[in-house]
Amino acid sequence: QDETVMPEEERPKFESKLSPSATAILRFVKIFEEGGQLQVSQTDAEFELLRKMVTSYRGSLHSLLTRRLEEVVNLGGVSIISQRDITSLIVNLWEENISRLSRTELPFLEVALKNPGATLNSLATGAKLSYAQTRRAQKRLSDSGVLRTVGMLNTHKLGLERVLIIFESPSLVLSGPYVQKNLMVDGYSPLVLVVATIPHQKRAELLDTIRSFRGSTGGASVWALSDGRPFFSGRYFNAQNGWNLDLLHLRLMLRKGGDPLLLADVATPSPQTPNRFTYADVKIIDALVDGFNSTGNDIVASTGLSPSTAFRKRSQLIKNRVILPRARVNIPRLSDRVVCFLSPECSGDIITAWNHLPITYQSRIQNIEDPSEKKVLLVSALPAGSGRNLIDVLNDETSKIHDYSAHVVAAGTGQSTKVASMYDRRGARWKWDVSKYFDALTYSVVRREASPTDIPLDLA
Repeated sequence: QDETVMPEEERPKFESKLSPSATAILRFVKIFEEGGQLQVSQTDAEFELLRKMVTSYRGSLHSLLTRRLEEVVNLGGVSIISQRDITSLIVNLWEENISRLSRTELPFLEVALKNPGATLNSLATGAKLSYAQTRRAQKRLSDSGVLRTVGMLNTHKLGLERVLIIFESPSLVLSGPYVQKNLMVDGYSPLVLVVATIPHQKRAELLDTIRSFRGSTGGASVWALSDGRPFFSGRYFNAQNGWNLDLLHLRLMLRKGGDPLLLADVATPSPQTPNRFTYADVKIIDALVDGFNSTGNDIVASTGLSPSTAFRKRSQLIKNRVILPRARVNIPRLSDRVVCFLSPECSGDIITAWNHLPITYQSRIQNIEDPSEKKVLLVSALPAGSGRNLIDVLNDETSKIHDYSAHVVAAGTGQSTKVASMYDRRGARWKWDVSKYFDALTYSVVRREASPTDIPLDLA
């Protein structure tokens, strides 16, 4: 308790409008910012998120917060500011702050996305930065959650296959533990894009299941989906205005054109000796999927395995490439999602311009029932509100004779398939029972549960 108290006439007016819990939040921010510690009996997710936001904020969050509160109160008519109001303001200020990248973070992200799991020395060379600059960029981007390195199941090693199921105007949608992602496109004729990872040997049974949906949808097709690759570009970022698409530049890039692409078949797993994973293997695989950089000690804490087992098995799984590193970038101000399907004939025209967009995922799909039908799949994260503008430009500059479509994604869901649950260790095979592991949920339920803000970008 300070012995000196600020006189009432000098105290910021907004303080008298704060609820007790809002005052406590403001105090927490100040303590965290100054590097202090709070003595609390237990912490929850909201408390840890607050700590993360304060510690990863570039500059003084507390001073900006108090200045903004004072501005609001000076407008008049404010009776009380609640904890929810303060928390919402903190999240907004933090998201704006971490979305503004420095001159070193931009090239670092571009290289990190192309080279997941690479050493700092290698990333520094690729980004043309010093080791110290690279280390600082990596720390801030990781601390804020802008950059994460997760684990991706190596489907070719595991006898799995990644598929994209497209439901048109559905009344029912496929769900279950093998389903990993949903993308929802609203409109007069809604689309649901479902990404699932299934045992390759069960492809025919999946096709039979999807055919049974066709009586209740405008259409349902199944496509083999390649791993694809994510890309990052800082072309449309500047320090003063943040992220903004330059639609004129994009239009001019689309006019440059490109050669048609020759698309190879999407690779499928080759027959091989079944994997025989132990209990420790599947637990560690799931831990590495959640965080590829998880240390042996992290895995011990999350799985309860012995240190020697955790360190040895982790090393083996990574060395044998059962799990592959995958960099994920999440910039809050890039909240719009656009998905685009292109025929090989027009994909060369569009990809050149698409590469300038902030964050993109580029992949190939191949119709399982008609293997001659192949397309390029593009997904991009864009500044809020710019998705429709991008599609308008694409429609203006793309010939109507091309097999091409682009859609704004309104909502989505994402989860990972738990290997520990879906792998039968005794039989050394993947569990499969359509009636047990798949559900047909009504479209309204799936749409209601989808998030408008947490929409997957990387479909692998």
